[in-house]
Amino acid sequence: MKCTCKAFALLLLVCGGARSALSALPVEEHLLDNGMQLLIVEDHTSPRFMGAWVAHVGSANERPGITGLTHLLEHMMFKGSRAIGTTDLERDLELIELQEELKDRMRERSRDLRWEVRRGFYETLKEAQRNDHRYKTMEAEFQRLVEEQQAVMVGNEYAQIMQRNGELFGNAFTSEDMTAYFHVMPANRIELWFWMQSDRLLNPVFREFYNERSVVYEERRMRTESTPTGVHEEALNALFWQAHPYSWPVLGWPSDVSELSLAQAEEYYRTYYGPANLTAIVAGDVDPAQVVELGERYFGRLPARDDPPPLVTLEPPQIGEKRYNGTADVNNSISMLFHCGGFKHRDSAALVVLDALLNGPTGRLERRLVQEGAVAVRAYTHYEPGKYGGMFGLRAEAVEGVSHAELEEAVLAELDRLAVEEVGERELQKVKNRYLVDAYREERDMIHRTFVLIGNAGMGDWREAEALRERIQEVRPEGLRRVADGIFRPENRTVACWSREESEEREQ
Repeated sequence: MKCTCKAFALLLLVCGGARSALSALPVEEHLLDNGMQLLIVEDHTSPRFMGAWVAHVGSANERPGITGLTHLLEHMMFKGSRAIGTTDLERDLELIELQEELKDRMRERSRDLRWEVRRGFYETLKEAQRNDHRYKTMEAEFQRLVEEQQAVMVGNEYAQIMQRNGELFGNAFTSEDMTAYFHVMPANRIELWFWMQSDRLLNPVFREFYNERSVVYEERRMRTESTPTGVHEEALNALFWQAHPYSWPVLGWPSDVSELSLAQAEEYYRTYYGPANLTAIVAGDVDPAQVVELGERYFGRLPARDDPPPLVTLEPPQIGEKRYNGTADVNNSISMLFHCGGFKHRDSAALVVLDALLNGPTGRLERRLVQEGAVAVRAYTHYEPGKYGGMFGLRAEAVEGVSHAELEEAVLAELDRLAVEEVGERELQKVKNRYLVDAYREERDMIHRTFVLIGNAGMGDWREAEALRERIQEVRPEGLRRVADGIFRPENRTVACWSREESEEREQ
C-alpha cells in the first residue's frame, strides 16, 4: 500500500476553496462509549461506500528528535496485525523483540560514533558506521534476523485482502494536523471494512519497522531532495514559522527519520491513537442503523485512553520582514508568505475570497501580471488554513529578462490595491457565485464529500464546511480590505527569491 502525505492531503482538502464549499450534508453523528466519533452519510446512488477514519494527530504533534514519526506510523498501520501478515505469530513477535534488543545496542554504539562526527573524524554518522567494525557486525546480525522474519511474513496481506474483496481504491495521508485512512468498497463488504480497521487499531504489529523507515527516508529524498526547490521550500517554511511545530516538514528532518525507533513509534501510537482521538466516517449505500451497530461492535472494542497532551505553542507575531535567496534549476521566481488566521478563524471566509479574487485565469494576478503587465508567465496564491495557524502564500514566475525587483514590485502593487481599495460588488459576487456552483458540483460526488468530511473532522469540526459556506456569502468589501490591510504588511511577510544563479542584483 503506497501512502501519501502533505501534497496529496492539500490537493484533496483545498480543491475548490479552503476545506471546500460543501453545503449541508445529511450527516448522522454517533459517539461510542469509548469516545470515538462516528459520522454516517447515507447515499444510495451507487452500490458502494467509502469508509475512512481520521487520527487527530499530525506532524505538529511531534517534537525535535522524532520529526517524521507521524508519517512513518501511517506506513506502519498497513503492516498488518496479530491476525494479518504472518504465518507464525509467536516466532514473528519473538524476532521483532530480538531485532529491537540488537537495535538498542546499535543505537548505543551510534551515540559514541556521533561524537566522532562532532569532533571532525567523519563527515556523517553513516560514514562513521560504515567504518566501525563493531557496528558493521551488529548490522549483519540484524539483517539475518530480518531475513528470518520475512520467512514467516505474508507480505502486503492487508492490501491483498482488501483488493480481493472489491476495493476500488484505498490509501492514506499525513499532514501537519491529521492522519487519515480511506477505502472505497462494494456496499456488501461493509462489515469486512469495520473488522479490518478495528483489528489494525486494536492489534497492530509494526513489522519491518526499520526497513519501512528506510522507505520513508527514500520517499523524503524523492519528494524533497530530488526536486529543484524542495530543500529550499523546507528552509523557507522553517524561516517563516518561528516557534510553531509547523516549522518542520511532515516527512521529518533526515537526521531524525534515520534514528526513529520502534519503541518511540509504539509510545506515539498509544498516545495519539486512542478512540477519543479518532473519527470514523462511512458514506454511501449504507443503512445508518447497521453502521451504528457495526461501529459499536468493532470500534467499540478499542479500550479508552487518556487524552493526548494539547499543543500549547502559539506563533508569536512576526515583527520584521524575512528574506531568503535560493539558487535552483528554475526561472526567476518569487514566493511570499504571510501569517494569517487558520481553521475556523473569524477571517477565514475573507481569506478564501481573497484567494479566489487573485487566482485563476480571470483572477487579478493572471490579468494584471501575465496578460496586461507581461512581467510574469504565471502567478497564483494559496491559502492554507491549518488547525493551529494559517499561511497565505503567493508564487510568481518572471518573464525572461524581468528582474526579481520588478516582479516583486508588480506583486506588491496588487496586494496593496486590495488593502487600500474596496473590491467592487460585481467582482465580489462573481467569486461568491462561483463558490456556490463548485459546492453544488462537489456535493453530488460521494468521494469528494467524504474527503471534505475527513478534512474538517480532522481539523476538529466536521460542521465547518457548511459554516464557512455561509460566512463566505456574508463577506463584504470593507471586510476584505480590513483583512488584506492586516496581513499584507511588510513586517508580516517572508519573501524568497529563486534563480538559476546568483545575480548581481542580490550581490550588491
